[in-house]
Amino acid sequence: MKNIKLKLSAIVLSAMFISMPVMASVEFTGPIDTGLGVGLGPDAGKGSVINDITGGYAGMSGVDTGNVNINFDGNAHVNWDSLNINRGESLNFNADNANGLTILNTVNRGMTNVYGAINAGEGIANLIISNPNGVLFDGAQFTTAGDSMITTQPVTMDLINGQINIPDTANSVPVGMVQIKDSNMSVGGEFNILAPTIDIVRGHIQTANGMKLITENGQDYLANKGGLYPGVRLEAIDIDGDIYIQNKGGSVRTINGGTIDGNVEVVSDNGSVAFNYRNNGERLTVNGDLKSDANGQMTFVRNADINGNLALSNSGGFVDVGNVHVTGNADLKTTGVDDITNNKYNHFVHVIGETQVDGNLNIDSSQNIHIGGYDYDAQKLADGKLTVGGDLTAHAHNGHVMTTIDTSANKISLKSDNYNVLTDGKALLTANEYDFSANGYIGGLTQTGDMTVDQKIVNIMENYIHIPDSVGTPAYINIAGGTVTGINTPTGASAYIASNGDMTLTGANAGNVYLTSYGNDINITGDGVHANTITVGGETDKLKVDYPSRDYTLKYTNIRDNAQVTINGDEEITYNLTNGENGYNRGEQIKGENTYLVGPEGPDTPDPGPDPTPEPTPNPDPNESAKVLRSYERQPNVTAAQPYTPIAYAADLDDDDMNDKGIRKNVDGSVTVVKAFPMID
Repeated sequence: MKNIKLKLSAIVLSAMFISMPVMASVEFTGPIDTGLGVGLGPDAGKGSVINDITGGYAGMSGVDTGNVNINFDGNAHVNWDSLNINRGESLNFNADNANGLTILNTVNRGMTNVYGAINAGEGIANLIISNPNGVLFDGAQFTTAGDSMITTQPVTMDLINGQINIPDTANSVPVGMVQIKDSNMSVGGEFNILAPTIDIVRGHIQTANGMKLITENGQDYLANKGGLYPGVRLEAIDIDGDIYIQNKGGSVRTINGGTIDGNVEVVSDNGSVAFNYRNNGERLTVNGDLKSDANGQMTFVRNADINGNLALSNSGGFVDVGNVHVTGNADLKTTGVDDITNNKYNHFVHVIGETQVDGNLNIDSSQNIHIGGYDYDAQKLADGKLTVGGDLTAHAHNGHVMTTIDTSANKISLKSDNYNVLTDGKALLTANEYDFSANGYIGGLTQTGDMTVDQKIVNIMENYIHIPDSVGTPAYINIAGGTVTGINTPTGASAYIASNGDMTLTGANAGNVYLTSYGNDINITGDGVHANTITVGGETDKLKVDYPSRDYTLKYTNIRDNAQVTINGDEEITYNLTNGENGYNRGEQIKGENTYLVGPEGPDTPDPGPDPTPEPTPNPDPNESAKVLRSYERQPNVTAAQPYTPIAYAADLDDDDMNDKGIRKNVDGSVTVVKAFPMID
C-alpha cells in the first residue's frame, strides 16, 4: 500500500507533463469523424469528431469500425469537437516507438459519455481528458498503463521548442461534473480527477499509485492557486488504492457502504465530511488509515470498519462516530470557537451506538462530548456501548463530558475545563483506573419535577448550563471497581462515585467527595488525597484509611447505631465497637502510626487471653465423642478455602436432652453445628 502524497503542488503535478521532443511524423488533415459514439454527442452522427492533433501524431486506424487506434511518437494535443463512445466500442491511445508520452485530449462541445472502453498502452505516461461540459463513464472500461487525469477544467497546452507547457491561465468557473458509474477503472500510475462535482457509484477502481479527487478549479490546481468549488460523492464503492480528497466546498460523502483497500485522507476547507452517513445497513470497510481534516458543519463516520487508525478533526462543526470498529487508535477532535454572544454552539463530539476501538481513544473537543446517543423521534436516550481496548481520554475545553452508555477501557479519564462531568445515573464505567476532573459537579442526573433525566441531559448540554455543586437530587457516577487516581473539583463542588466492586482512592483535589461501594471494600490510601470532606456510605465495616496526615474531614456511619461519625482532618481516627450488628463489628480500628480498619485477625488485635471463668469440664467427659472447636481450630474435613469462625464456648451434646441438636450460636452471630463422633469399642 503506497503512501498518499499529503501536499499537492504545481511541482508534483508538473511531473505528469514530461518534456518531450515533438515529432510530427504524420500530417493531420481534419476534422475526422471517427465513427465512435454515433448519436451520443450533441449532433447525431457526430459522436466523436477530432478537429486537430498537434504534436507527435503517428497515424490512425479503425475509423468507422468501432475500434479506433490513434498512434503517437511524441507528446500531443488532441482537440475533439465531441468525444463519445458507445458500448462495444473502444478508443485506444498507442505509443509508436516512444516512451513517457503525455497525451492531452480537450473536448469543445457536449458532455463526454463513455459506455465502451478507453485504453492507453505502454509508453503513454500521462493521459488527460479535459471537458468543461462534464465526463460520464457508465458501464465503461478505462485502462491506462501510466498516470491519468479526468477534469472539467479547460486545459490548454503549448508545444514550445519541443516541450509541453500548460500555461497558468486566468480563473474560470467549471460547471461540469465527472461521474463514474458501474465502471471498471484500472490506472497503472496515479489517477487524478479534477471537477466541481465528482460522483462515483459502484464499479471497481484500481490504482497503482493512489487516487486524488480534487473539487476545485483544475487549472488553478495545476498552478497551485486554489478555488472554492464542491463536492465528492462515493456510493457503494470498490476502490483498490490510496485515496486523497481535497475539497473546497460542498461536501464529501460516502453512502451505502463499500470497500477501500488503502489509506484515505480528506482535506475539506469549507465543507462537511460524511463517511457512510446514509446507508441501507451496508457497512463501509477501509483497509487502512482514515484521516479527515475539515472545516464544515459536520464530520460523520457511521457503520464502518476501519482496519487501521481513525483521525477526525473539524474546526467548523461537530464530529460524530457511531457503530464503528477501529482496529488501531482513534482521535476525535473539534477545534472551532463559536459566537457565544449569539448562543451558537456547534462543536460537539458524539460517540454513539455499538462502537469499538481496539487501541486508544482520544477525544478532544472545544465544546461538548457526549458518549451516548439521543433518539429525537422517541425523545429519549439511545442505547449503545463503547468498548476501548486501550485508554479512553475525553477532554472538553468549554463544554460538558456526558456518558449515557456503558463504557469500558483500560483507563478512563473524563475532564471538563469549564463545565461538568455527568452521567444519566445508569451508565456503567469499567476500567482499571479512573480520573475525573470538572469545574463543578461530578455525578449523575435525576428527574426534577416534570423534566425527565433525558430531557435534563439535552437541556444542560444544548444550553451549556453550568452546575456548580449538584442539580436536584444527586446521583452517582457508577464504576465497576478499580482505582480512582483523581477526583478534581473546585472547593465548593461535589463528586459522587459509586463502585460495584472494590474501590481504591489514591488521588483527589476536591471539595466534597461521596463514596459508596454497595458492600465492597473501600480503600483510601496515599498522600495524594486532598478534599474538604470525604463521606463514605454504608461500607464503614469495609473501609480502610491508611494515611495518618489527613487534611480532609472523614464521615462514616457507625454500624452500632447507624449514626454518622465525623472526624476532622486534624483528629486521629478512633473506632472501637464491640456491640455492633450481630454482636460484633467486622473490624476494629486501632491507633498506631497509621489508622485503619482491620479484621479480627489483624496484626495489632489484642489477645483477649484465656477465659477467666471457664466452664468446668466433666471428668470423665460423658461427651468425649463430641468434637469441640476452640479459637480458630479447623475441622479436618474442612478445606483451606472454606471459611471458619471461632467458637465462643465449648460445645456439649446432652444425650438426655432430645431437643439438643448440637446447634451453637456464637457471639459474632455465626452458627456452628457440633456432631458426635461414633463410639469405638
